[in-house]
Amino acid sequence: MATDSDVIALGLVDNEELENPEEVSERLEPYGEDPPISDLLNPDQVSVTMETPPSSRNPFRVMFEVVKKTWNTFTRDTKRAILAIMGLAIVLAIVVIATVSKSASIREPKAESIWDEIRLPTTVVPSHYDVKLKIDMTNERFTGSEDVYIEVTNTTAVLLIHINDVHSDTQGYEMNITQHSVHRLNDKGETVGSIPVKHAFPYTKNSFYVMKSKEEIVPGKYKIYFEWESRLVRGLDGIYISSYKEDGLDKKVLASQMEPLAARKVMPCFDEPSFKATFSMEITAENTYPLVLWNMPEMSNTAVDDTWNKFVFQKSVKMSTYLLAFVVADFKCTEPIIESTKGVKVRTCGRKGPVDAGADLYSAKITANIIDEYETFYGTDFPLPKIDSVAVPDFSAGAMENWGLILYRETALLWDPKKDTYNNKARVNTVVAHELAHQWFGNLVTMKWWNDLWLNEGFASYVEWIGTVKSEPQWNYLDFQTFSDKSRAFAIDSYMSSRPASVDVSKPDDITAQFDSISYSKGSALLVQAKMFMDGTESTTENFENAIRSYVKQYEYGNAEQTDLYEQLDKIYGAKKDTSETRVNIVEVMNTWTLQMNFPVLEVRRYDDNHIAISQRRFLISGSDVSGDKESPYGYQWYVPIEYMTGADIEFAWLKPHDTVLIEFDFSDLDSFIRLNMNSAGYYIVNYSFDLNERLTKHISDEENYKALKIPEVQGLLYDTFLLVSAGYKPMSDGVKLIDLMLQFEKRLVPLREISRQISGVAVHISEDETLYKQWKSKYQGTFKTLFDEFGADYFKANATAEKDLPTDAANNGFQDRLKVLFAVQLACAYEVEECVNVAKAKFDAYKNGIEPKSEFKITMLNTVMSVEVTDDNDVIDNWNFLWKKFQNSDSASEQQTIYQALGLIQDKGTLKKFSEFCLDPILVRRSDSLYILGRSIAQTKLGREVSWDFLVANWQRLTDEFTDALFAVDAYIAGVLSDFADQDKLDEITEFFSGQLESLGPGRAAYESALQSIKGNIGWLEKHKSAVQESVKTSLN
Repeated sequence: MATDSDVIALGLVDNEELENPEEVSERLEPYGEDPPISDLLNPDQVSVTMETPPSSRNPFRVMFEVVKKTWNTFTRDTKRAILAIMGLAIVLAIVVIATVSKSASIREPKAESIWDEIRLPTTVVPSHYDVKLKIDMTNERFTGSEDVYIEVTNTTAVLLIHINDVHSDTQGYEMNITQHSVHRLNDKGETVGSIPVKHAFPYTKNSFYVMKSKEEIVPGKYKIYFEWESRLVRGLDGIYISSYKEDGLDKKVLASQMEPLAARKVMPCFDEPSFKATFSMEITAENTYPLVLWNMPEMSNTAVDDTWNKFVFQKSVKMSTYLLAFVVADFKCTEPIIESTKGVKVRTCGRKGPVDAGADLYSAKITANIIDEYETFYGTDFPLPKIDSVAVPDFSAGAMENWGLILYRETALLWDPKKDTYNNKARVNTVVAHELAHQWFGNLVTMKWWNDLWLNEGFASYVEWIGTVKSEPQWNYLDFQTFSDKSRAFAIDSYMSSRPASVDVSKPDDITAQFDSISYSKGSALLVQAKMFMDGTESTTENFENAIRSYVKQYEYGNAEQTDLYEQLDKIYGAKKDTSETRVNIVEVMNTWTLQMNFPVLEVRRYDDNHIAISQRRFLISGSDVSGDKESPYGYQWYVPIEYMTGADIEFAWLKPHDTVLIEFDFSDLDSFIRLNMNSAGYYIVNYSFDLNERLTKHISDEENYKALKIPEVQGLLYDTFLLVSAGYKPMSDGVKLIDLMLQFEKRLVPLREISRQISGVAVHISEDETLYKQWKSKYQGTFKTLFDEFGADYFKANATAEKDLPTDAANNGFQDRLKVLFAVQLACAYEVEECVNVAKAKFDAYKNGIEPKSEFKITMLNTVMSVEVTDDNDVIDNWNFLWKKFQNSDSASEQQTIYQALGLIQDKGTLKKFSEFCLDPILVRRSDSLYILGRSIAQTKLGREVSWDFLVANWQRLTDEFTDALFAVDAYIAGVLSDFADQDKLDEITEFFSGQLESLGPGRAAYESALQSIKGNIGWLEKHKSAVQESVKTSLN
């Protein structure tokens, strides 16, 4: 089939009018002695099968008319010769057209098929963008122009580039291309000609701007020029405006969020991760906004006139479009600028009030320290001269790793030591460490396509702990790390609604859906496991790190796939860890973990008198019910790395797919035991047979043996047990017995938190039964009173002057000791320990009279008074109204977060409905907070879930219209509202409602499917274990 460019080259007809050039036909009749020419050849029958343009004439007709006029003057032989020549000409024409048509079909597909594909063709590649933007904050519009330098590698007649011209009343996106042109360049980059564009149009379905040329665009270098205009939206992606109050005045700030698909909302660009290029940027903005930031440092700032300033920035390194970032604001930044050891300039910027209070200093300091650590870890210096970190009032994610200009929610970047808690401080530290990890793994080396997003996010989630430990070594923060990521991943990956870490994606909604716990938490947990089998939990070698360094060096400024990383791991594993010919191949190992969903449960059983057998099976909360299951390329079998102990030493073995590992074991020794998964580094759970579980329980019942367990190992034993209970592998009594055993010895913060999490998890399961719920809480009230008396009571008193000073992180383990105090107080009040509740009420009364409590205790104080049952005799409603005013007047994002979490606890349906309505008013609640309040604050109680569900049903269309750009919040909202329901009628109601709304779920479809599985799991849990809980509380009451 011919393309437009081929027709132009032949010069036959205008390509707009050509339908099928292969239908050129030869219609010759046999002739006799001297037939009339009109009988021999009818020129109307020699034609191209389309109407010939008026400006040209059929060449066969011209030839016929000339011959006809002189026909009778020719001899017979001459006439025969003329006829032969004309026939040969027609045949040659047919051959030429057919040949060109065939070759064209090989060189380039039919043009329409190009823009019907979601992916850009790889035959046109950008090398540089020269961009000029004019930001009009007053009128909330912007204009732009750019030169896009490209290289064409295959002849084409069509150029595609991404734009977004979708517009609606709620979103407001609009990009109007006012000029476009294509220019040919020589080897020096100089313009040497133009390529006429015959037709250009936006193709909204795939966000393309399509340009069809009037002539072939042959391989070479070109430049595309664009001018455009667009609106500045009040959304959460692209470049957008948000507002805030300062000294009673409304102020504006422009921020940006490009990942994954929003750079095209700002400028025409090749908006895929693999189309890396360099960028030059010039931004003109009103001089009332003195802070204008981009990825690279500012080169010049000049006044255009009395209103406008022009900012010119250094040329960027080669990078992907999703890393572009912009800020236009009247903000302040860290003064003086801080520098890393090798001179990277660092500062934190934000609203004037928090920066004046010094809330920028902590994040700026740790940024410089963490850069130093990462340069060592990655073996490569940070490639940019600066990093600006900016706290913006409205931001959909926690932060975004834009190269050189990282944007954050205020709560993830600003920490005021006079107002904010140590929990806030820890969040700032880990988020900063996460975003800085991306500067190498993600920015310097980038995934080729979104199917490998887990490489970016999983790796940053893993490395963030390294950065936190470096910047705050006295926190002992690795105690929190190993199990936190794994447990978050297991919460999703235990169901059939999960997905592989690496999965084919094409549609925009599918791409957005990859930003979930599988990419972040499972990705991190798999890297913890990889570190384990590359080096061992007790080893000081750096095989894993050396593979990462080699990978970064090989692919810097480029793109890579997950297999590229695995090959580096395999190379070093084979050279340093296992040189045998029968060793496992790490590419195969990792593929079993990232190309199929879920994880294995290891069955540990007696094989004979001298051996234990370890085998594997797929773990699902649903147990053997796999209706509606997804196929796996590996049959849900894994290469499982197992570290285990049967004595003092750690041993290692690979459990291969469809295989069994035999471990020597002396069953005649009554004190012998086996324990798997050292440091809980493996991404699996362990199910010991009854006799082996009894042996292990006996072993850890000795206090010395118990205290020898590392913190993640304690968490692992307890978490595995309750997960196995959920799936029906174990009875509920096993979990209760293990809690009782641990509480005999446990004083450490992280294990105590895991114990309380499992107790509270059971409470959530039974919360629909109010009597049983209260009895279960009463069962553990004494336990939590003991913890309060030991760790919290001296620090939490009605008379604040009588309180002991909280431990500080300057002391040895002071950070965890401080958090343990807060944990003990919060848990005691939540379980209605009378002494704690009375103090909280007294502090709230003082708070209403203007006396602020310690910031660390505010959340406990507020949660306690808001959880009180509403009656005609108390002032809970008045207290809610008081807090709502506090929320509205607060200048601190951290304080607002503390307050809105408490506001959602009120047990009054009318107030919760009113609060829900407030969340859709951007004047009252920031858009970036709205869905989190609806899904996490209001839906955190039984009454709140019902109110939230009714609100969702009544407002679904409005919610989907207004929050399609809220990247993470949609998932959090759906999961928060739905996941804790536990009855079949509600499941049927939810399923029926969404049966006609599945398309409107967009990227939230995966969260919805996961929530359905969670509800089914909750129903199954009650069927299996409610009677056991009833028996347990009956025993404790007696």
